Amino acid sequence: MGPGDAEATSLMRWLGFYATDGQEDCVTIVLRLLELAFPAVFEDQKALNGWNAVVTVLEGFYETSLAVDVERLNDSSAEQLSGTLRTLLELVLAALVQCETKETFVKDILTMEDAVQADLMAIIEKVMARGVSILTDESSERPKGEEKKEKNAMESPGMGSPLYLSRNAALERTKRENGVLKEENVHLARQLEVATTKCGELEDEKKLLVGTIRQLKQQVDADALRQERSMRALYDERIQTLQHELSAAKAELLDKTVLANQVPMLQDEVDLLRPLAEKMAKMDTTVAKYKAKIDEMSGAKESLRRLEGTNAELIERNLVLESELAKAASWKRKLKEAKEANTAAEFRISELEALIARERKEFATVRAELETTQVALQETKALIAQLQESFGQQSSNDSESCSASAMSGGISEFNPELMQKLARMEYENAELKKQIDGETSARIDSLLDEIDDLTRLKKAFETKYFESEQAHQSTQTELKSTKDHLECLIAELQTQIHVAAEWKLCLEEDVSSHALEYQTLIEERDHLADELCRSNEQEHQLTQLLASRQRELTELHEVNQLLTERYDQLAQQHEYLARVKDDLEERLVQQIACTGMQLEDANAERIRFHECKARELSQVCRRYDEQVADTISRLTSLVDIKSAEIEQLTSKFQVYKIKNETERLELEATNLSTIQELDRYQELHSVSNADWTEKEETLRNRANELEKLCSEYKQQKQTLKATIKSQLQSNARLVEKNKDMKADIVEKRQTMSMLENTVTRLESKVALLEKERAHFTNQEERKRDVESGFSQFSYQLSMQVTLLVTELEKVLKESKELDLKLANCDCESRPPRQHGGSDSAQKAKNYYLTRIQQLEHDKQQIDQKRRELLLVNAKLIQEQKQLHVKNVSLANQVYNLQESLNHWRLREERRKKKEDRSSLQLEDKQSSSESSLALTGNQSIANEPLAKLEQHQDSKPTDELLDSKLETESRALASAPTQKESAYSTPVNETRSSNKPTPKSAARRKRRLEDDFTTPETVQPTRCAASATEPDFTDAKDFFSAKSPAQPAAFSSVPSSSERRSKRRLSRFITRNLTSNDQQSERPSECKQQ
Repeated sequence: MGPGDAEATSLMRWLGFYATDGQEDCVTIVLRLLELAFPAVFEDQKALNGWNAVVTVLEGFYETSLAVDVERLNDSSAEQLSGTLRTLLELVLAALVQCETKETFVKDILTMEDAVQADLMAIIEKVMARGVSILTDESSERPKGEEKKEKNAMESPGMGSPLYLSRNAALERTKRENGVLKEENVHLARQLEVATTKCGELEDEKKLLVGTIRQLKQQVDADALRQERSMRALYDERIQTLQHELSAAKAELLDKTVLANQVPMLQDEVDLLRPLAEKMAKMDTTVAKYKAKIDEMSGAKESLRRLEGTNAELIERNLVLESELAKAASWKRKLKEAKEANTAAEFRISELEALIARERKEFATVRAELETTQVALQETKALIAQLQESFGQQSSNDSESCSASAMSGGISEFNPELMQKLARMEYENAELKKQIDGETSARIDSLLDEIDDLTRLKKAFETKYFESEQAHQSTQTELKSTKDHLECLIAELQTQIHVAAEWKLCLEEDVSSHALEYQTLIEERDHLADELCRSNEQEHQLTQLLASRQRELTELHEVNQLLTERYDQLAQQHEYLARVKDDLEERLVQQIACTGMQLEDANAERIRFHECKARELSQVCRRYDEQVADTISRLTSLVDIKSAEIEQLTSKFQVYKIKNETERLELEATNLSTIQELDRYQELHSVSNADWTEKEETLRNRANELEKLCSEYKQQKQTLKATIKSQLQSNARLVEKNKDMKADIVEKRQTMSMLENTVTRLESKVALLEKERAHFTNQEERKRDVESGFSQFSYQLSMQVTLLVTELEKVLKESKELDLKLANCDCESRPPRQHGGSDSAQKAKNYYLTRIQQLEHDKQQIDQKRRELLLVNAKLIQEQKQLHVKNVSLANQVYNLQESLNHWRLREERRKKKEDRSSLQLEDKQSSSESSLALTGNQSIANEPLAKLEQHQDSKPTDELLDSKLETESRALASAPTQKESAYSTPVNETRSSNKPTPKSAARRKRRLEDDFTTPETVQPTRCAASATEPDFTDAKDFFSAKSPAQPAAFSSVPSSSERRSKRRLSRFITRNLTSNDQQSERPSECKQQ
């Protein structure tokens, strides 16, 4: 078998690893593997099937055209294309190893055998090295005409495939990396040049260092020669001392050789004692075997007890199963009740849908009414504009009339027709203002009433919706609990049935086997007990012998140790004597060197000393030799005694062995007798087998009954499954309807929020209109005050003029009387008197004319002041409009911020939903391996809304934080314009602002706003009880995100007051700011007037 055949077999084994059935085609396996590796390519090429799809995927991966005849590949009987099929499979293997999900395929390869792994790795390396040229090499044998046809037919596919694009991106990335590497090479070349220059400098420094080192070396060599001479002298001295020590060691060796000759004798004794130790170990193993057999005998009793206990447990389980069968009827009844509850819920949903349709109609009517209110507001704006224009025209007419009267030189107060017209115009203006004020207040009241109606409708709808949703959730939880309980019961019944059947078979086999084993084990137990007693006695005797032998051996070891210690002491004494001898010799040499005169005496003394020492040494050596001889003789005698004892022990052991053989023969004879007795016992008790057969028949009947019960359970299970399926389908329909309802409710909530936003905007606009109306009323009141003051002043002037006229008439009369009297006087005095009277009259006329001119001049100054006040008011109105535009832009920004926050909240909720869904899908996949696929699918359908509600409950704190952030941002934006307006305003007395009159509609609206603002404090005690579980909902999205099935009681009938509270606060805040702005804009004009 060649290497090619081995690779082919390993390829087929690799394919067979992924086959689901034994009869599956090669094409289907390859297509499934390619679909796992390249799902995007398979979606683009759904029309192709078989080898066509395989070839197109490979061409897209390798980015070349493969010259493969697909028709011949489809023909499986063709033997000529085995090579092309193999090459195609090799290309597929290389593509799978190079795909994105290559880790799974590599792990599968690593689980195979080593030979298969080696072959597959060789194939992958070959394909990686040669690429698609494998096919071209094999297809070169085909005729050239077919190749030309195939080349013309095949086009370059896969140019627009994602694989081709990814590879182009990789090429571009490599090009960029090459460019970066080139730049790095240039930089490194420059660094190399710098490094070479530094190296040259370092070499110069190195040469200088070499010169200095040579000089130092010469000095070191000189020092080394001196040290060598001194060391040689020391070495010579040391060698001499070592030679002396060597001679001493040789002498010690000669002494120790004697003891070394005695060691083999002791080793022979130890060798003789070794077989005894082995025999003792064998005896220990036999004793351990006997003990294990005795333990097994005691375990047989425990196994019998366990079997009896298992029988009792099985009987109890059968009784429990029968009781659960009786409970199944109650579960059926509960299922029927759940179905009825579902039907009631469906009727309730239909009623709620009807209510929703009715509320939609009401919502359309409310929208139409809102449009009418908007039209009315536009009309009021138009009327206000007309009033402003009429006011401007009137002021211009007043200024023109004043200037005309001034030019004419006459006094306008003396014209009664003009005064009547002015009074009539003022009266009509006051009536028109009263009508406008009444209409605007009535419209504002109607708008507020409509808003209250809408809030009431919203509350009613929310209460109904919450009740329906709570009922739906309760039904869902009941259904889920019943379903889970039924599944658990069915699974337990199945497991218990299987266990009961297995236990029944095991018990039938075990009872028949254990009955025989029990009798044999009882007899063997008795025999083994006797043998155990005997063996225990023998073991006790042997242990005593071993203990005595061990004691003797320890004594021998102690004696040997004493001998060695004694020998060491002798050696130490010998060494000491040798050292003393050496010392004496050295002293003698020194004495000889020092004292040459006493040489003869020293020699004689030395000879005497040597003789004495030799005698002493010989005596000591003899003494020690005698002691060693005595110890050796004692040891030999002890060894002889021990050998005799060992021979006695061996003889005793042989006697024991013979006894054991005889006892074994007796045991075999007793075993034969017991077997014969057992046969007789079986013959005598053959009647009991009939009882066993009867018991077996009863057990079979019981098993048949259990099988019938199992079949009934299966039928009930099928019916339960059918009912559960129908129930789940109805639940799925209910969930879909619930989703539609939720979508409609979300739309309604959105529309309601839009309406509430429009209502708040209208409220702000109404507040602005009220401010403007209050401003106009203040301006008119000031105008009336000015006109009243002007009329009073003009009336006073007219009275003064009338008085002056009457006085002038009186003076004229008096002058006439005086003239008459003068005429009667003397003629001489008459002419000068006439001249004097005319002069006095002329003076009086001049005086009164100047007075009248001064009055007219004062009147013109008052008119100029009025014009200046009007200009200042116009400027203030323009500034107020600009501030209003800024407030509107800020409100729009706040609204845009809210919308963006809601959008991001929705995105975050969707992301969380996707994560929860993915986790739920993974859990469903894990549970599908444990239970059936149908039940897990239905459970996932039923559990989806609960998971969504739990997810919304988890996202609740984030929504509350976002709401708090929104409130702080809206407050900051609302406080910004007030800070800007405070720069233009001046402080004013509180008494003056309190003394100004306010219209009835504004007072009524303020009272209502205050009532709305204080209502949460009155409702607070009832809400505080549920504050732990009840969140404040400001939007429909927040409501659905914060709602969860774990807190069904948290939904109260009272709607979320935080939204209404925040909007009321905003409207009230806007009205306060606008009133303060109007008051501050009116202050400069009042200061100027003062």
